[in-house]
Amino acid sequence: MSGDLIFDAHVHIWADDRQAYPQVPGLAKPADLRGSVEWLVQEMDANGVSGALLVQVPWYGEDNRYIVDSRRRFPGRFAALGYLPDPLAPDGADKLGRQFSEQGLRGVRLHLDQPSVVAGLAAGMADPLLRKARELGVPVQFLNRLPAQNEIIQLVARRFPDLVFINDHLGHPNLREGYPYPASRSFLACGALPNVYAKVSLHHQLSSEAYPWRDVHEWQKLTLESYGARRLMWGSNYPMFMPKPSYKKRLEAVRSELPFLTEEERAWLLGKTALSLWASA
Repeated sequence: MSGDLIFDAHVHIWADDRQAYPQVPGLAKPADLRGSVEWLVQEMDANGVSGALLVQVPWYGEDNRYIVDSRRRFPGRFAALGYLPDPLAPDGADKLGRQFSEQGLRGVRLHLDQPSVVAGLAAGMADPLLRKARELGVPVQFLNRLPAQNEIIQLVARRFPDLVFINDHLGHPNLREGYPYPASRSFLACGALPNVYAKVSLHHQLSSEAYPWRDVHEWQKLTLESYGARRLMWGSNYPMFMPKPSYKKRLEAVRSELPFLTEEERAWLLGKTALSLWASA
């Protein structure tokens, strides 16, 4: 993966064959919710997207066989990010090491939807895992659905200044607040830390409007001013809520619909930033 290519920095996949790749009981998705790698490759090829980052889903738990098998089936198309349900577990660092060496995963996503995880991160209970990520040279990505959770990202990013952290989905702002978006200022403050990156994604869910989701433009401009283009990356969030909005609209929301971007900035958002992290994956 190299060059000024379009790289989708946030996709999920799961198999149509649920016997070969069973989902975690209690977390399994309806059978009609599709997310196959074949469909993803079809959408990527139709829209000129050369590569993507596979982000493991919770309903596979720590069973990474489908993303590993998909990378083997489509060599050169994908990097992959693992998932650990309990980042505070004593064996978390060992699991991350095995995912890296045995499965080829290049990073981990942590979910901040449990108060115990947030408190544990603040208390340093996940530091062995973070030290392992630093040793391996892989990023740590956060799913944080509450703007206040940006504060924990600031805390750990300051604690590990030589480890890359990634903030999902524009920080999940509440855009109904309007400028200056007081509840989400901590997300913008993360941009002052050179080791914090962000995903430019989830437009249609953040927006209260139809495509091209212009009510998200101001927030994206503020994000650009805070982080700089070299720490921002576009993601489609495939296949969530597909086929509407389409994969093409998700891409065009950044490729065509942000008039404040220079061509160089657009190139970083559409691929160069992500490739700077995963080109060798």
